[in-house]
Amino acid sequence: MVIYLEKLDRVTMKFKFKLFIFFQYFSIGILGPYMAVFLTEKDFSSAQIGMLIGMMPIASLVFQPLWGYLSDVINNRRYLLLISSLGVALASLGLVLIESFVLMLLCLILFSAMLAPISAISTAIILDYLEEIDKLEEYSLIRLWGSLGFAVSSIMMGGLFLDQVLVYFGWFSAGIYLILGVISLFLPEKGKQFVYSRFNGLDAILKTNRFPIFLISSIFIGATIGICGNFQTLSLQSLGASSWLIGVIISIQALLEIPMMLVVPSLLKRFSMRRLILIGALVLPVRWLLYIFIKNPVWVIPTQIFNSIATISFFVVAIAFIDKLISPKWRATGQALYSTALWGIGAGLGVYLAGNVIERYDIAAIWPFNLSLGLIGLGLFYVALRGFSDKPITPAIDQ
Repeated sequence: MVIYLEKLDRVTMKFKFKLFIFFQYFSIGILGPYMAVFLTEKDFSSAQIGMLIGMMPIASLVFQPLWGYLSDVINNRRYLLLISSLGVALASLGLVLIESFVLMLLCLILFSAMLAPISAISTAIILDYLEEIDKLEEYSLIRLWGSLGFAVSSIMMGGLFLDQVLVYFGWFSAGIYLILGVISLFLPEKGKQFVYSRFNGLDAILKTNRFPIFLISSIFIGATIGICGNFQTLSLQSLGASSWLIGVIISIQALLEIPMMLVVPSLLKRFSMRRLILIGALVLPVRWLLYIFIKNPVWVIPTQIFNSIATISFFVVAIAFIDKLISPKWRATGQALYSTALWGIGAGLGVYLAGNVIERYDIAAIWPFNLSLGLIGLGLFYVALRGFSDKPITPAIDQ
C-alpha cells in the first residue's frame, strides 16, 4: 500500500510539472513568434521594435539581483513564481492599452522584470525533485510538454488570431500567466533558499574548465535563436505566407521536438553531452544558410528539424550538463547564469541589432547576420567544450 501511494504521489507530482511546463511554453508560443507582429501592428518602426524586444532580456538581466534579494527574504520558490506570474499578467494588460513608444518600453521592462525568474526557478524545482527520486534523466520527458504547449499556442495564434493580433495578444498572455500563478501554488517546496545575489563560492565555477567561454558561446547562440524567434513571422509574411501556413511552420518545429525529447535518455547513454551540444551548435548555421536562399515559405517546413535538434542541445542537454557541473547548492544560480547568457544578453543584443539591420536593409538581411553570429558561436563552443572535464565542479567555498 505504501509503495502504491508513493507511485501515485510521483505520478501526481510529475503531472503538475508537466502542466506548468505546458503553459509556460504555451505563453512563449504566443510571445516569441508574434510579439514583433503585435508591435508592428502598433505602428512602431523596425528599429523601435528591435529596441523594445531587445530591451526585454536585458531588463531581466538587470532585475536578477532584486529577485535574489527577494529570494533571501521570502525563501519560498512557489510564492516567487506566483508573484512573478501575476506581475507578468498585469504587464500583459498594459500592452493592450499602451500606444506610445516610451510607455511601451516601460511596460516591457516591467514585463521582463517579472518574467525573469520563472524559467530558472521552475527548472530548479523540477531538477530538485528528479534528483530526490533519482530520475534526473527524465527531465526531457517533462520538458517535451513544453514543446507541445508551444506548438498548440503558436498554431492557434497563427492560424486563428494573427489577423486580430492587436485584440487578443495581451489578453491571451495575461490569462496564461494567471493560470501559471495558480499551478505554481501546487508545486513542491523543499525549503531551500533560492539565491541570485549571494555568489560565495561561484568564483571556483567561473574559473574552472572554461565555463566563462561556455557562457560567451551561449550569448552568440542565444542571439541567433532570439532573432529567429522574434522575426521569423515577419520574414514569412514578407515571403507571402498565409496566416495558417505561418502557424503550421512555427508549430511544427515544436512538434518535431517531442519525439526527439523521448529519445534523449537513450542518446545520453550513447553520446557525451559535449558532443550533443556541439551538434546543436553545428546545425544552426546550416539552418540560417538555408534561410538565405529560401524564397518559397513552404520550404521552411523541412528546415524546422534543425530547430528541434538545437532545442534538444541547448534546452535539455545543456541544462543537464550545467546541472552536472555545478554543486546542487548552486543549481538555481547555475541555471540562471546560463539563462542570462542565452536569453538575457544573447537574445537581447541579437534582437536589438537585428532590428537595426532590418531598418537599414530589409527583413531578408537578418539571415546572413544570423549566419555570422552562429559560426562565431560554434567556434567558441568548440573551444569551450574541449576544456571541460567530466567531473562536477565543486565550489571552493560552500557557504
